[in-house]
Amino acid sequence: MNHLLAKTRGRNGDYFKVISNSEIYPLPDDLDNPREYGTDYKLEDDEWFAITGFSEKEYCIDFLTRRFISTDYNQLPRAQYTNIEYLVAYQTGYYCFQKLTSSQVINRRYFSMSEQPELVTNAPIILINQVPDAIYHKEEDILYFKKLTSITTIFRGIYELYREATQEETEEFLENDFINLADDYSAENVKKANRKRIAMAQATLQTFNRRQKRQIFSYIREYCEDLEFDENSENFSISNEEDLKKLLYGIEQRYYTTKIGNERRLANSVSPV
Repeated sequence: MNHLLAKTRGRNGDYFKVISNSEIYPLPDDLDNPREYGTDYKLEDDEWFAITGFSEKEYCIDFLTRRFISTDYNQLPRAQYTNIEYLVAYQTGYYCFQKLTSSQVINRRYFSMSEQPELVTNAPIILINQVPDAIYHKEEDILYFKKLTSITTIFRGIYELYREATQEETEEFLENDFINLADDYSAENVKKANRKRIAMAQATLQTFNRRQKRQIFSYIREYCEDLEFDENSENFSISNEEDLKKLLYGIEQRYYTTKIGNERRLANSVSPV
């Protein structure tokens, strides 16, 4: 039997039953094509990120470690509908999660498209996504998801998968000899996206020897001709977020040239072959 539950907000937030006997989310047929999560990888339409052994992770919620018994949950009181944090549907061994945002709670007059439509007023409705934000298969102990940002408020602490460079790490990276900060640009100006790229670039640079570093800097100069480089000091001039992004993309070797057409391109996501 299928059950839709709602998790309410606040310190005393709890799970409440909403609907039973209805399939809320049609289970996708492409869960057999999972990818290990990577901040630098963009999913194809038929792919999902997957975390195996999810029940052993610190960010797994207690709700998933317990046996599901529908009678353990009271019906959601009408006054609590505006306090829903997220929805979770139990569907024969699968748990489907949907983060609830204010845009998905609509207070409008409407009528259903039927042979006997009836005007309904003063009845807020909640929109159900066609595809859930996350799916947990209890038997296989795997969590599937498309966008990490959609589930960080459901699984507290899962944000560690896309760790940003700390302020100290950002400052340390910008102090590298191959970087010359210009136009008062500093670590305080580095935004979230580039902080994630810095964390990856730092790890990548640690795998390079001196010769490989020289090669990667030549590679960056080849593809980023508008990124100013001082021949004497052997450093790149970084004066804004765009300059820094180009440098970081270069360290990750995201630039390439097509064999046919000789067209220069930037890889939107990367994955080892």
